[in-house]
Amino acid sequence: MLAIVATSCARRVPRSHEVVIRNLAFEPAVLTVAQGDTVVWRNTDFVPHTATAREGTWDSKTIAASGEWRVVARAPGRHAYYCVFHPNMTGEIDVR
Repeated sequence: MLAIVATSCARRVPRSHEVVIRNLAFEPAVLTVAQGDTVVWRNTDFVPHTATAREGTWDSKTIAASGEWRVVARAPGRHAYYCVFHPNMTGEIDVR
């Protein structure tokens, strides 16, 4: 008799996370995600913004009012970012 053993090779399914741009701020200001997850910035302000990594690895360019932009988190670590138009707007993505 042949025995068949089932093994579970459950792979983690990438998730999507949202950062809302509201009242000239990123909400949440710090977001923890897993490698392979997608981060979506949704601009609810009436002015354009950017989400620009300080180390230069990604840049949304202009996110228009009511617009959105997304990036897949690939590099582990803490990634600080800001808005080029409003440098006091800052956030951080922690990729684990």
